[in-house]
Amino acid sequence: MPLLMNKNNYKEKIEAKLYEPISIGEHKNEKSEFSKELDKITNSTLMIGEGVTIKGNIKAENEVNIQGVVEGDIECIKINVHHSGKILGNVKAKTMSVEGYIEGEVNAKEILGVKSSGNINGKIYYGSIKIDDGGKIEGEINYKDKQEKPEEFKDWKAL
Repeated sequence: MPLLMNKNNYKEKIEAKLYEPISIGEHKNEKSEFSKELDKITNSTLMIGEGVTIKGNIKAENEVNIQGVVEGDIECIKINVHHSGKILGNVKAKTMSVEGYIEGEVNAKEILGVKSSGNINGKIYYGSIKIDDGGKIEGEINYKDKQEKPEEFKDWKAL
């Protein structure tokens, strides 16, 4: 791995990574360094920190962690609502872990986990569910077969 020196007053090191292209058919089961770096970027996590309020819809093709407040709809692969997290809107994800508060329509295609401090109020669809002692769910609760096509939210708008 070549190392380039940047001549400036701070004497910083600048590291350059060179990647060799892999021809099709070679190393089918091995990931190149470039692929591994790309996976790190594409498998990133969106974090809404404590004390932050977002007004609007979120659509992410990765994990979303909510520690603050979101007033809007969220669609993602996995969502974690931490104890300080609050969502006022519709939530759609494969898996959900709720320690905070959600008010709205919830669609957890695979797993819905409600921790002891978690509270969900609204219409809920789930593939499988786990509610810890103290966790609260209020509203309509519906089992959703994982093989069925997921129902779209009634007033879901394009993001």
